[in-house]
Amino acid sequence: MKKRIVIVITILMLGQMSLRAQDHSDMERLTTYKIAFFTKRLDLTPAEAEKFWPVYNDYSARKSKIQIDRISMIRYIKQNEALISEKEINESANILSQSYIDESNLTIIYIGEIRKVLPPAKIIKLYQAEAQYKQQLLKELDNRRQAGGQGQHQKKNLN
Repeated sequence: MKKRIVIVITILMLGQMSLRAQDHSDMERLTTYKIAFFTKRLDLTPAEAEKFWPVYNDYSARKSKIQIDRISMIRYIKQNEALISEKEINESANILSQSYIDESNLTIIYIGEIRKVLPPAKIIKLYQAEAQYKQQLLKELDNRRQAGGQGQHQKKNLN
C-alpha cells in the first residue's frame, strides 16, 4: 500500500512539474508521447481514438484535481501541525477520506464511459498501458536525476 502511495505521489509530482514547465514544447512533447504510447498499446482505431481521448482526458484532469487538492491539504496540515486545532484535524481527516471516495467514484463513472467507447479487451490493455506509462515516466525521471547528479559530480571534480 505504501508503495502505491509513493508511486501516486511521484506521478502527481511529475504531473505538477510538467504543468509548471515553462517551455510549452516540453508539454506538447509529453502529450504527444502519451497519445502515441496509449494509441499503440491499445491498438486504437481512428474512430476509437476520436471517442477515447476526450473521455480519458476529462477523467485524467478530474483525477489530477482530486489528487492535487489532497496533497495540498496534507502539506498544509504538515506545515501548520502545531497551529491546527483538534476539530480542524478531524475535519481534514474527513475531507481526505472523502477525496479517496470521490476518486473511486470518479473511476467507476469513467469505467462506465470507457465501456461505451472500447471493447473489454482494450479496457484491460488500458489498465496495463497506464501502469507501463507510469513506469516509463518514473524511469525517465530517474535517468534524468542520475544524469543531472553525474553532471554536478563532474563539476565538483573539475573545481
